[in-house]
Amino acid sequence: MMIIFQCFGGTHTSVAAASIYLGRLPRTRKPRLQEVLALPYFDRVDNCCTGTLNYLGRDRRHNPVFVLGSGRWRAEVRAVLSLFHRICEPDKVPVALIDCFPEATWPVRLGGFLSRRLGLTAPGRPLVGRGILQGYPRYVKLVERFEEDPAPYLLQRSS
Repeated sequence: MMIIFQCFGGTHTSVAAASIYLGRLPRTRKPRLQEVLALPYFDRVDNCCTGTLNYLGRDRRHNPVFVLGSGRWRAEVRAVLSLFHRICEPDKVPVALIDCFPEATWPVRLGGFLSRRLGLTAPGRPLVGRGILQGYPRYVKLVERFEEDPAPYLLQRSS
């Protein structure tokens, strides 16, 4: 299975959730701010890379895990990936798409806007990191829901 964690910019909520899933962030406690800020791709992907899959690693079942920034096109990304999946040998590799953006708190959204859109990383990056910590239990629950039942996250297969 190919696993894709998606959010608006592909640098905050998707990176946090994918890192929880991969075991890079703890599930039993909130991480320290520095642990979040040190994650690969966290608040470091340029706006021009929206729509690019960034590889984060493999899970314990050796499934590749990616993060994706979908911008304003969250619903359209699902449709395009579903179509692509149908065309490219859908029976070989299932694709799961986990939308992390609905879990974003206002500090994450504001900090992301400051840091990624306006280039103000000094105030934006710590704000988005604290926002991730504020909503951390939500990301853990999202990952656990996916692990318990991946079916709702799978892209449609061809009939």
